[in-house]
Amino acid sequence: MQDSVTEFEIIKRICSGKTTRDHRVLIGPGDDLALIQASAPGESSSGSDRMLLGVDQLVDGIHVDLSRVSLEEAGRKAVCRSLSDVAAMAGRPVATLVSAVVPAEWNDGQAMALFDAMKSAADEHHAPLVGGDLAVHHEPDGRLTCSVTVVGAPSDIGVVSRFDAEAGDGLYVTGELGGSWRGRHHLDFTPRLAESAMLLAILGNRLHAMIDISDGLGRDAAHMVERSDLQVIIDAESLPCREGFGVQQAVGDGEDYELLFAASGDVPEGLGNCAVTRIGAFKIKDDASDPDVLLRQNGDLSDISRAGWEHQSR
Repeated sequence: MQDSVTEFEIIKRICSGKTTRDHRVLIGPGDDLALIQASAPGESSSGSDRMLLGVDQLVDGIHVDLSRVSLEEAGRKAVCRSLSDVAAMAGRPVATLVSAVVPAEWNDGQAMALFDAMKSAADEHHAPLVGGDLAVHHEPDGRLTCSVTVVGAPSDIGVVSRFDAEAGDGLYVTGELGGSWRGRHHLDFTPRLAESAMLLAILGNRLHAMIDISDGLGRDAAHMVERSDLQVIIDAESLPCREGFGVQQAVGDGEDYELLFAASGDVPEGLGNCAVTRIGAFKIKDDASDPDVLLRQNGDLSDISRAGWEHQSR
């Protein structure tokens, strides 16, 4: 029997970079968002024609459980997941487009509750909903599937990729980690748009790389070094664990939507009411086969490069 689809392996193949890329694509598949320039082929770019683009999904039974959460909560999360990617690249949201395939048994009121929540979340973060599409499942067991496309503008300083960490950088995280899916954080979180803008303004070119934590601290830290010869070492004692949860949950639960970033020099301990914690550092691997991410706990080192979750496992 053929093995089932593995999300991360498929994405890795898509983002392998083996295809020829249009010169207008400044950052392609693999980062939190793509960066493109909208000038016509052959025209020079002024910098003002650059756009950040990304898309993300929300599926009932994977990212939410509609038997336990409201349509309003699901709609808000669908939009905020995509806006969190804008924060990860220190961009500014401009607009959103949403599409959904809704269950056959839904009525007009349910569909409008979902889309009203999406519109409200988009407006809250100055990314008005400007278009989309709606379809209805034919099969009676079809579940809600939403897709949210976000358009963003890069900062005047530039965008922050997930891949540009340097040896000697510290690894930092905003907020707290762990237990997001088991509580309400994965529904109530606010995309760290303001915090990412502050980080870029304060650190400038010392802010080398950034990603938002959705897959889990272990996996997302590994994403930051997958195109380099770097290794991340994380100190368990430094992890800012959410109340009621420990190191294991902070490392592997995911759905935190906090910023994980690499920076050199001094980094503020807080951004407004949001704490910032140094949790590790980047170094050159001693050997190419060494793990991407190690957790140092009680004097021992363990490989946490795959600590996290795949979406079909919820």
